[in-house]
Amino acid sequence: MPDEQTTPEHRGGVGADEAPAVNSGNDASVGRRKPSSGRSAGWWAIRVMLVVLVVIIGGVIYLIDITVHPDSGPDGFQVRRVASTASKHLSSSPDVISAETTEASADLGGNDVRLDVRLKDNTSAEAAANLLASTRQKTLQQVPHYSGEFVISVSWNAKGSTIDVDVSCQRDPEAIRTDVKRALTPVGEAKTFTGNIDEYQGPTIDYGDVTTLPTTLTQPGMKKSSKTFTMNGWKVTSTSNTDGQFSNPPFDQLTTATGQASPTGTIELSNGTLSVTGLVTDERKGLTPEAAAPVVHAVADCRAAGLTTLQLNGKLQKGLSTDNDYWLTFTCNNGTWTPTHESTRGQDEAAILNKAAEL
Repeated sequence: MPDEQTTPEHRGGVGADEAPAVNSGNDASVGRRKPSSGRSAGWWAIRVMLVVLVVIIGGVIYLIDITVHPDSGPDGFQVRRVASTASKHLSSSPDVISAETTEASADLGGNDVRLDVRLKDNTSAEAAANLLASTRQKTLQQVPHYSGEFVISVSWNAKGSTIDVDVSCQRDPEAIRTDVKRALTPVGEAKTFTGNIDEYQGPTIDYGDVTTLPTTLTQPGMKKSSKTFTMNGWKVTSTSNTDGQFSNPPFDQLTTATGQASPTGTIELSNGTLSVTGLVTDERKGLTPEAAAPVVHAVADCRAAGLTTLQLNGKLQKGLSTDNDYWLTFTCNNGTWTPTHESTRGQDEAAILNKAAEL
């Protein structure tokens, strides 16, 4: 019996019997994995689709956000880059005391960069013009595609003049240099410079109270720039034309003539039209020929004075919106004044001209 249990044939039979059992187990295991692999591939596909969907939704949300809030997108990056570049360049100049960014924003209304710069006293107009032009050149190099607002507010004192102007720097550097130099030509004679220096207009230049006409009053400047002064109690404002040229009527004679009717008032000259307000002192009498005639006589040669129209306010000034409702107007015709209106107003204008002819 022991010999039979250990015969090779018997061992081989057992092995033969066991082998199919093992193979059968493997087949079942393989059969179970195949469905599992299919499900795994499906889950991976779903996961990829979810990731793509999240990226698409995130991109849409980002595009909506930078459309509604441009400051968080490329526009916001540009305005901050322009502001930073300009501030660093200005601060590196020995003529600059301080350079502060006051605005660097992008919104639905547009992009806006603004800086507030204080220069050392007695910095020349030429040095200031060169500094502003070079600042624009620097920002062009760093952010060439920026197209929003770019304004530098610059202030300092020089030769008795106080300058505080806003310079538009979103334009050609050479135009900036030229305009700033032209606008600040009266430094040393004028008291203050305020307002804007841009492609559309120049600053307001105030000479203060004077006893003689400023020497730079008719000197060419920027287009739509105003020069103002007070003489004999009357405030005079002269505005240049689109070429920067100022007319040259005898303002000293005009203020003397207006002073005969009233101690204070205004004289404004723009585009060839001279407007005088303040000649009426009695509401019941209105503008009398006696008050108006000296003014007309002072600019009798309208062609030589560079005038096309003369307007005299016919109402007593009360600080009301209706104060400028009534004007007596004269038109320059071949070097002499003629009435503009007809009927009663034209008769009043003719009476003033007749009185002026007697002087």
